Amino acid sequence: MPDKRKVREVMIPLKKYPHIPQWFTLRQAVAIVRESAFECAGAFEPRTVLVFDEKHHLVGILTLRDLLKGLEPGFYRERQLILSDPSIKIDEGALLGPGMKNQAEKPVSEVMSPVKVSVKADDSLVKAIFLMVNEKVGMMPVLEEDKVVGMVRLTDLFLQVSQAILEQINGELP
Repeated sequence: MPDKRKVREVMIPLKKYPHIPQWFTLRQAVAIVRESAFECAGAFEPRTVLVFDEKHHLVGILTLRDLLKGLEPGFYRERQLILSDPSIKIDEGALLGPGMKNQAEKPVSEVMSPVKVSVKADDSLVKAIFLMVNEKVGMMPVLEEDKVVGMVRLTDLFLQVSQAILEQINGELP
């Protein structure tokens, strides 16, 4: 039952979660995400990278959306122009060409997202669910003695809730 379990029981330990220093480039972050996806084949697919400062404090989270937005050429920022005229042809060379390679040298600190919320390792899954739903996040850092020890994902929490619901329903069937 999710109300009795602790976050530490479902979190992904930090040593298994991709994390980088804030001075890494977007190119380096892309390499880490790809490498992590291959290493974790089947276990979980990292969709974020944790970003730490030189004192090992968590300073941000780099999502796939952050990465792609950081790599986009400038004209993609002209959202209204692109949305208003469906006939505009987007040159793939502009996205996948030299401009992107230049963008890839930016430090991740320029495009990472702030950490909105965290949870303690000994908090209940119910508290974690509440925080994630209320803050509209798909994952959050897990802390122990003010240090990041792992990550908990909404999908893992949903798995716990769905399992409890289905066990309850199956237990009530004759």
